[in-house]
Parts: sequence; C-alpha cells; structure tokens
Amino acid sequence: MSVSKATPVSEAEGATALAPRPSDPRKNPAYPQRVHIGERARWQDVLRSCDERIAAYRQKMNVLAPGAPDRARFERLYAQMLGARDQVADAARRLPGEVGDLYEEDKHRLEEAVAALDRVIRRWEGK
Repeated sequence: MSVSKATPVSEAEGATALAPRPSDPRKNPAYPQRVHIGERARWQDVLRSCDERIAAYRQKMNVLAPGAPDRARFERLYAQMLGARDQVADAARRLPGEVGDLYEEDKHRLEEAVAALDRVIRRWEGK
C-alpha cells in the first residue's frame, strides 16, 4: 500500500491558520518573554510611598535634640526603616525585568520589605 504525500484540503487550510509567526532573529526563542515590563510604574509608586512615609520620620528625627533620652532608639528604628526601603528599591528595580519564579520571588521580597517597614513604624509609634 502506498501512502500519498498529498495533503488533504482540510489540513492544508488549517495549516496556514496555525502557521507559526516568523521568529525575530534578535530574540532568543528559548528565553521567556518579559511580560512584567509594564508594571515598572506600579513598583516605583510603592517605592515612592515608602520614601514619603520615611521622610515624615526623618522630620521627627530632626526635631529630637541630640541628647534626648530616646534618640538612640529612634536612630536605630530609622536605620531599620532605611534598610527596609533599600530592599523595596532593589526588588522594585528588578521586578519589571524578571520572569517566572524569579518574578514571584522578588515580588515576595518586596512585599516582605514593605511589611517590615510597617512593623518598624508600629514600633516607632509604640503600638
């Protein structure tokens, strides 16, 4: 029995509809596409919000006298706020370019850094 090499009409019509798009020679087809580039503004807003919150506590630090009894405590808390802010900034910078599990990991890091900032602010306020 001989098999015909002719393609049935129904398959030939479907083949043109399902034909792959020509690949872009400038992009590696094995590398996942970055789909989070459009989120850059969102993450920058989170960072800006952290900066604004910390600026209010910087003003409170400026009001404290150098010899105030609790100044060392507030300086330590302020330094912790800056550390949390740096973690937010690092994750916000990396998130738009990440893909897959790396994106999820950095998103988790950013969320945890914001939560850490919230905890430090609650300690500052004595709550």
